[in-house]
Amino acid sequence: MKNRLLFILMVIMVSVCHGQTIFLKFGPAFSKLSYTSTTCQVSQQESIIGYDAIAGINYLNFKYFHLSSGFGFIQKGGIENYEIFQNDPRWVTETARLNFLTINTTFNLKVPILQIIEPYIFVGPRLDYLISYSENDHLLKDFNYFKVLNKVIYGIITGGGINFKVKSFQLGLVFDYYLNVNKLVDIKTDYTTNQISDNTFTINACFGYKF
Repeated sequence: MKNRLLFILMVIMVSVCHGQTIFLKFGPAFSKLSYTSTTCQVSQQESIIGYDAIAGINYLNFKYFHLSSGFGFIQKGGIENYEIFQNDPRWVTETARLNFLTINTTFNLKVPILQIIEPYIFVGPRLDYLISYSENDHLLKDFNYFKVLNKVIYGIITGGGINFKVKSFQLGLVFDYYLNVNKLVDIKTDYTTNQISDNTFTINACFGYKF
């Protein structure tokens, strides 16, 4: 019985570790905030360029699919031009950068070509945790003060890429799109609405090594 359990355990370990590849991907992150409010007028919203860096591992690596898990950093944000309705109305141009730790696991579907070229697409769950932010005004600070700035953003990461394999090494280019389920700010009452969400995608260079 013990021998059978040991054999099954070895089979599971070999299956999980089959073709493991560690990787590092990094590049620019293109992000735009969407601000909707009944307490101020928003006239213009522009994108900013941040950056991301994610390390991870590919496992259960078979011919046409594998699983992948990654952990790293991504900077999101945007530029908002809005008018505050107060005793002295004024227009504000807010440039915000939000820094997140991010973690994800994806299912990757791939089509090997000539044994060295491997295009693929992927999709999976994702979670981002806000660790810090910077801004030139106080929009986020106000929401954070009233404890309505969400520090945990969850959603889906999806995209595609291509790898070029040379022996145990991989060099690739990958496009990631960050689709969110919840928002940075989501306040709805009978009298007011304030919502802030982000739209983010990245273009990364990817380097990997296969064991």
